[in-house]
Amino acid sequence: MVRTLSDDGVVAAAPAPEVVWVYRRSRRQWLEEWQRGERSREFFYGLLSLQDHYRVGFVEGESLSRLRPWYPVERFIARRVGIGFALDVAARNLRALNRARVVISTVDTCGLALALLKRAGLFRSRLIYISQGLSDRITTYGPRRWLSRRYRELLLGVEELVTLSEGARGGLAAWLEVPVERIRVLPFGTDCQFWRNTAPPGAIGTRIVSVGSDTGRDYPTLLAAIGELPLHLITRQRLPLDAHPNVIQSTAHSPTELRDIYSRARFVAIPLHDRSQPSGQSAALQAMACGQAVVLTKTRGWWGESHLQNGENCVVVPPGEVGALGEALRRLWDDPDRCQRLGARARETVAAHFTEERMATALADMIAAHH
Repeated sequence: MVRTLSDDGVVAAAPAPEVVWVYRRSRRQWLEEWQRGERSREFFYGLLSLQDHYRVGFVEGESLSRLRPWYPVERFIARRVGIGFALDVAARNLRALNRARVVISTVDTCGLALALLKRAGLFRSRLIYISQGLSDRITTYGPRRWLSRRYRELLLGVEELVTLSEGARGGLAAWLEVPVERIRVLPFGTDCQFWRNTAPPGAIGTRIVSVGSDTGRDYPTLLAAIGELPLHLITRQRLPLDAHPNVIQSTAHSPTELRDIYSRARFVAIPLHDRSQPSGQSAALQAMACGQAVVLTKTRGWWGESHLQNGENCVVVPPGEVGALGEALRRLWDDPDRCQRLGARARETVAAHFTEERMATALADMIAAHH
């Protein structure tokens, strides 16, 4: 069912929304946490900021139960391509989605299903499809295979294709064999009001922190580069840490707990594999908004535009180079004053160029183009 928001962000009965966001899961729970000040806004992808301009609503997967009729098919697809196909979410909410002027799909899992229904003539609303890594997975799976070719046909029928970085746009355009201008870039931004430094003034962190569970994280390179420096890894990935007594791992924290961890770090490291998807984007911006220096891999999916400058507001390293990453980690560890200077500039940069409000404004321009 479509959940419509009132002006204060509360789910309420109201006329059919003009713009509906489609999420994979969890947003109703997250909305309640946001209302209590326990969660940031960015992963609502503009919904909360744009509720003053449009009647807005959202739908999401209600259950991931294996008893769902579509589950075996989605599991089969996900095992091959690495991305699910949430046809149950799209089909269950189809009538309500067709009453919206614009539907925004926030992940490929939902977007692919909506694109299928659109191709079949069952879904008629304008679709803004945000792709987050599908082209990388297709490259791994094989772009000439039957399923890849069917996916390409589906995406070519979508009105508005969107990625979260210029690099990702290039990767998607290359797979689809379309001009890059066919795809728009939505600049991802973070919630600078929520993500802020909570450590006591002048405190010096005692560990490097690295956060993220997606397959784009290059933890083998980080572990090879870390040496004896103390590291806190926050990830659900299973990593061989027996030979690293200086490394601790945790798997899950609330947003407020994560904010405190960022704030109390010496600095934050985001090691990445070289892919088109802008992996690490949200974690880097969250840490920077908390006033932390960030060591970040510059990949094909680079999202920093001209605003992130190596040595000015972050430290940039090439992908997969243990020596370069190790040197960057050691130099920052040995210079807490430099960490603080970089962190202060990082916070300024995010507040000026990478806010959730900027993301919402860019999305509003895309929505307006369909009215």
